[in-house]
Amino acid sequence: MHSTAGRISRWLGISIFTLILLNACCGPDPYRNYFKFSEISDPKSLDPALSTDVFTAVKVTLLYDNLVKFGVGSEILPSVARDWTISPDGRRYTFHLQPGFRFINGRQMTAQDVKFSFERVLNPETRSPMTWLFTPIVGAEAFQNGDRDEVAGLIAEDSLTLTIVLKTPFAPFLGFLGMPAAAIVAPEGVTAAGDRFGEKPLGSGPWILEEWWHDNYLSFKPNPDYFFGPPKLEGLQIRIIPEVLTMAVEFESGNLDMMTIPNSEFKYWTHSQVWRPYIQKFQELAFYYIGLNCERPPFNNPRVRQAASLAIDREKIIKRILHGAAEAANGPIPPALPGHNFERPVDAFNPERARQILREEGYPDGCEFELWADQDAGVSQTLEAIQSYLNDAGFKARIVRNDWNMMRDAMRRGKTDAYWGNWWADYADAENFLSPLFHTKTAALRNRYSNPKVDDLIEKMQQEPDDSLRAGLATRIDSILAVDVPYIFMWYPTTYTVVQPWVRDYQVHLMPNANKYTEPWFDREGE
Repeated sequence: MHSTAGRISRWLGISIFTLILLNACCGPDPYRNYFKFSEISDPKSLDPALSTDVFTAVKVTLLYDNLVKFGVGSEILPSVARDWTISPDGRRYTFHLQPGFRFINGRQMTAQDVKFSFERVLNPETRSPMTWLFTPIVGAEAFQNGDRDEVAGLIAEDSLTLTIVLKTPFAPFLGFLGMPAAAIVAPEGVTAAGDRFGEKPLGSGPWILEEWWHDNYLSFKPNPDYFFGPPKLEGLQIRIIPEVLTMAVEFESGNLDMMTIPNSEFKYWTHSQVWRPYIQKFQELAFYYIGLNCERPPFNNPRVRQAASLAIDREKIIKRILHGAAEAANGPIPPALPGHNFERPVDAFNPERARQILREEGYPDGCEFELWADQDAGVSQTLEAIQSYLNDAGFKARIVRNDWNMMRDAMRRGKTDAYWGNWWADYADAENFLSPLFHTKTAALRNRYSNPKVDDLIEKMQQEPDDSLRAGLATRIDSILAVDVPYIFMWYPTTYTVVQPWVRDYQVHLMPNANKYTEPWFDREGE
């Protein structure tokens, strides 16, 4: 860890150099009144159909709208659709569009535009990785296979009414419609831009792309005719800054208006008397875990899986390596979602009990296995700590770092004993943390876990329309997973953001694709 003096001197050096360059070359900052924040990577595209990562999702949300949207929390609110009805059997959704909702070219949005946008994602020519969003719809497969020229279950009843018919009831479907890939695009924009639509977006959102300097920044100007009212800011700029130190220097120099505090800087910022009043804390919809291959030794034995979970001191790793920016996990469902079990404790750190279980299960001389991890994941210190804990408890863990594609292929072929992973919500529903990871059909692609009772409860949860009953089903599933231990549940990450003193009404949203930055404004009096 760097000393405070060394840290300050390096920051001062970078700051002075930056200021000299700005004063000598650039003059006044033309983006001074833009709300500025940074991300570590360029978006892959601004085409909603290709939105598969957080960096892309944030920008797509600025430029486009969906039938529904996520609120500050997990709630689903009207957006392009002013209201909707769901049939008693849970299969037929009828959406009534807001009259007067317009694309940035001035044309009114219609139900036909929504139908076009969804069919475009399903169209093989688009090459969207997000087709699974719309495969629950009647006729989706026939359309994808080229047997039909439209999706039978997407019906534009009139210009402002859209009906969607599902093959079977699927309660999380509304959440699907709030995801970036379900954003509504203008067909004429797609036609005009062709393969370059990802750089020439045409949506209806509160922001209009002004400039995209790849790997440097994206700037946006307000849409003055936005349906819900224009943003309060003069503009928005997202800078691409991969280096944590540079990002922190830029924020402290006043060149960024908001920053997500990196773990390595956590103590400095959260203990600062200057910055503490401007920090917001929120728990991500995510969890970190170690996946265990339930089909091959040694982890085909649930008691050995339990021993591995007892061997790791999560709290100490969170305190010493993550600097407190996480909460120990007792299961896959984050605390912010209905269905999380607040009653069950986290597996206690108990290496003696872990060693005893290994002896009882036929491993008196130790239990060997490989722990795989993506070589690009910056978790070396964390993995080494986990390895040390496991080995102290009688395991003989060997870390294997490999390219993600090779690792994923090995996982799907059942060749990994265990692997380091994490899961972030696609939509704000406990089902998103259960079905993709623990249903037999999908778990087969990761760790070969299978439990017919879990499968049955997941399927009931998917079809149950009552939210309280769905939460109860999720908790039951969670309790079974606690006994089966297909994963070692490690922690739920916590994020801290800090804003400048002149920023007003900035609020962190639970879903990263929910914040359209229409509410923040600057109060520079006395600056």
